[in-house]
Amino acid sequence: MNVEDHFGISIRNDETECVLTVGDLVALIQSRIDAAQIAACPTLTSFLRLRSSVRELTNDLMLRIRTGTRVVDMLNRTQRRQLWAQLDDILGTAAPGLRRPAILRKLLGFSATTTFVIAFLASVAIDVAILPLTLALAAGATLALQIITIPLRSIPPDTAATFGAIARRMAGISVATKQLHLRTDEEILHELRPIVAATLGTDGSKITRTTRFIEDLGMG
Repeated sequence: MNVEDHFGISIRNDETECVLTVGDLVALIQSRIDAAQIAACPTLTSFLRLRSSVRELTNDLMLRIRTGTRVVDMLNRTQRRQLWAQLDDILGTAAPGLRRPAILRKLLGFSATTTFVIAFLASVAIDVAILPLTLALAAGATLALQIITIPLRSIPPDTAATFGAIARRMAGISVATKQLHLRTDEEILHELRPIVAATLGTDGSKITRTTRFIEDLGMG
């Protein structure tokens, strides 16, 4: 996801299976950048496709949206969930996940904190030996609340809050929308190396084209 955000691309699941080395990822990124050099405004094409989907969801064939229009201002909760299901198919991979409403996230955080505090105080008051049990019960209750509220996730993440942001991610299936100044595989590798190093917590000097993500970098 860090690579996708940095280069403005979307990597399909079938492509991910073929990226075994850093060189494979460099080649994939370069293909997207090269395609962007010859494509005729791919983001506009994606936006028009997105607008068509939104119009179908709202049953309004004349609906007007702009790239800066926020999704939450145009679609209701059910429509947003339907759009996100379509995006999974369009992108060939999971779209950035919908979030719970802000007030619900705060309530869940407060509930989790309160539950663990009560579990700790109860074990101290009764018998410290039961602390592992009370903490396990608190963790179970917190997990249950998270699962129960999954259907309430309907708020787009900041990276996909507007229709323009979604269109750019859709365009990333075929072209890069960022870092278009990079021309050679060496320049791309230089840009990619610190991202991989920071994400996987490894020494950047060990990252070369032949470095394997699983065998050499422990990615799994």
